[in-house]
Amino acid sequence: MVDWNRFIPTDFEYDFNRDKLAVHRISFEEAVECFFSDFELRRNKTYKDRYQIIGKTIGGRNLKIIFQLKQGNIVRIITGWEI
Repeated sequence: MVDWNRFIPTDFEYDFNRDKLAVHRISFEEAVECFFSDFELRRNKTYKDRYQIIGKTIGGRNLKIIFQLKQGNIVRIITGWEI
């Protein structure tokens, strides 16, 4: 079990060839910023290694980011949108 209060991502991955963030006008950098703000986390009911994070960018945008947590605290960002 991940202790999300002490979680520190070691790296971020994103498949730029299957870009889903740009469709929602979110940059990869903004998605990463949400992991370093106060955030709310929800587990995906279908995929046990996927989560939703609701966080804030440095610029103040509230975003929901869908990601997969891989071994070694590597975060693979899948998609996201502004809320």
